[in-house]
Amino acid sequence: MDTLEKYSEFGPVRKNVALSDYTTLRVGGPAALFFEPHKPEDLAGLLTQLELDGIPWRMLGAGANSVPGDDGFDGAVIHTGGMRRIFQDQNGFRVWAGATLPSLIRAAYELGLSGFENLIGVPGQLGGALAMNAGSAQWGIWDIVENVTVWVPGVGEHLKIEEHNPESIKPGYRDGNLQDMVVLEALLRLEKSSKPAIKHKQEQLLLSKNSTQPVTVPSAGCAFKNPTGDSAGRLLDASGLKGLQVGEAKVSTKHANFIVNHGNATACDIVELLNIMHAKVLAEQQVDLVRELVVWS
Repeated sequence: MDTLEKYSEFGPVRKNVALSDYTTLRVGGPAALFFEPHKPEDLAGLLTQLELDGIPWRMLGAGANSVPGDDGFDGAVIHTGGMRRIFQDQNGFRVWAGATLPSLIRAAYELGLSGFENLIGVPGQLGGALAMNAGSAQWGIWDIVENVTVWVPGVGEHLKIEEHNPESIKPGYRDGNLQDMVVLEALLRLEKSSKPAIKHKQEQLLLSKNSTQPVTVPSAGCAFKNPTGDSAGRLLDASGLKGLQVGEAKVSTKHANFIVNHGNATACDIVELLNIMHAKVLAEQQVDLVRELVVWS
C-alpha cells in the first residue's frame, strides 16, 4: 500500500516538504514525509503507527527553536499547525498542542484572564512551549499547567495515552522534562484580572523585548540557556561575539544570545556559529553553555 494512502486516516500527508518553510530561522532541507494531523487522537494514532512501522519521526510545531539539517530528514516530520483548538474551561483553557502562543495571549486578554503575559512576542505553539518550558528565568509555562495529556511510546498496537500534572512531570528551567512523551493537549489555569492591567503588562514586556532583541529578522530565540546565576547573553557579549558571522548566519548586534539569518544562512552555518560561540565562552569565561536551540541530528 502506498505510504500516503496508508496514513491518510490521520490527516494530510505530503512528501519532500522543505522544512525551511516551517522554521523561524528559515533553514532545513526536505522532510521525506510531512504529516499535519488535525486532532489529538489523530496525532496519537499517527505516532503509534509510525512506531509500529519503524519509521523515524520528529515533532515540529512553530519551528521557533529548531535547526533541521540542510539535507532534510529521511523520515516523518509531524507538524501540529492544524491542531489549534482552544476551549474555555472556567478560568482557564483546554488547549490542543498546535495552538499558537499569540492566539492564547489574545484569547486570555479578551476574557480578562492573566497568566500568559510573559510569553508575549514568542512565536511558538503550546506543545513546543511545554516541551521546553518556555518563559523567562523566573517563570515557565508549566507554572500555569493543571494537567497535560500525552502520548507515550511503547510496544504494540495499543495506544498509550497518559495524563500528568507538573508534580509528576517535574519540569525545570527551559526543560519540560517530557522525555519521549508528546503533548496532545493541556489544561491551563489562569487568574481573573482587568483588561487594562493585562494590556499594560503586555505592553511593558513587549517594549522591553523589542528594545533588546532582534525582532525584525529571522531568528529562533535564545541560542543558549542561562547558566545558574548568570546570563548567557552577558557571557557571549563579554566574549566579544556580537556581530560574529558565518556565511549569512550572524550573532545579533542587539543581543548576543540570538543568531539571526541575514538572507540565505544554512543549518551548517548556524551549527558552526553555535560551536564557535560555545568554545569562546568556555575558553574565556570558563562557563560550559548548554544549547537552547535544538539541532536535529
